[in-house]
Amino acid sequence: MSTTSQHFIALGDITLPIQIRRHPSSRRIVLRYHARQNHIGMTLPRYTSIKQGLDFAHAQRNWILKQLSNHPSRIAFCDGQSIPIFGQACTLTHVGGRGVITREENRVLVPGDAAFMARRVEQWLKAHMRETVVPLVQEKAKLLEVRVAKISLRDNASCWGSCNHSGNLSFSWRLVLAEPEILNYIVCHEVAHLRELNHSDRFWRLVASICPHWEASRDWLKKHGHTLHAYG
Repeated sequence: MSTTSQHFIALGDITLPIQIRRHPSSRRIVLRYHARQNHIGMTLPRYTSIKQGLDFAHAQRNWILKQLSNHPSRIAFCDGQSIPIFGQACTLTHVGGRGVITREENRVLVPGDAAFMARRVEQWLKAHMRETVVPLVQEKAKLLEVRVAKISLRDNASCWGSCNHSGNLSFSWRLVLAEPEILNYIVCHEVAHLRELNHSDRFWRLVASICPHWEASRDWLKKHGHTLHAYG
């Protein structure tokens, strides 16, 4: 059984939470940086004290600072903030009053209480993503002559899309913040799994048949995909 406690580490002007988890089968101290939650996760062996763990974290301060520098700062969905929507820069504009969010060229007009702006923008982005991804999935499924059971949106930190044996597909809603070809690649990837639920050569040939330049999109996600998690 594991237990968790929270502590903090001071790194100059930065104070970072450390979630310490003690695990009986762990043999060494393990540190991980969780960018989305902006905290350090630490796993301690059974007989290692919290002080020893914190001393170890301080000794690894350069590693921690490097992790912070490798991840972008959070980008809030607030008035005046520019965000990319399928490759087009749009400015979020709070307009007050009542009504639904609308888009006018390169502006997204957000009515309602300013305190709820971030939540409303995220909901609107998810809806926009669904309106885009569903017909795209249907188009690619028709090309490969496969059946899609269900399409859902998620916000997984390490997975842009998934497919299961039942024919259910899921996608990260954050792909709405990427270029259109990135979403196209992920859709082609998951739809191809409906024929080949593996990553064999035959699978990649299927992907290439409906997404000829898939490698460029895959490489972009490997290098820059983490930036999509900075929003919201």
